[in-house]
Amino acid sequence: MERYNDEMKLWLFDLAHGNLSDRAIIAGFLKHYALWDCTIGDVKRDIIFHTNYGKTGCEIAVNTLMRVVEEQSSMHNDC
Repeated sequence: MERYNDEMKLWLFDLAHGNLSDRAIIAGFLKHYALWDCTIGDVKRDIIFHTNYGKTGCEIAVNTLMRVVEEQSSMHNDC
């Protein structure tokens, strides 16, 4: 299975344009990055080098992803 596929490209597009729910953001990050031993830095790199979403799209994507990951991680600290 190839990591950089059409489904991942669509997820990156939607992430950079604010079109995803928090659940879809986490699911996509896990599927397209975490399971491939990649990080949020790789999301940023992929947007910069493989898309034309520009600085604004990259900032939206990374900021949204960081917010959702931080929220999800803090929700489960009560265990």
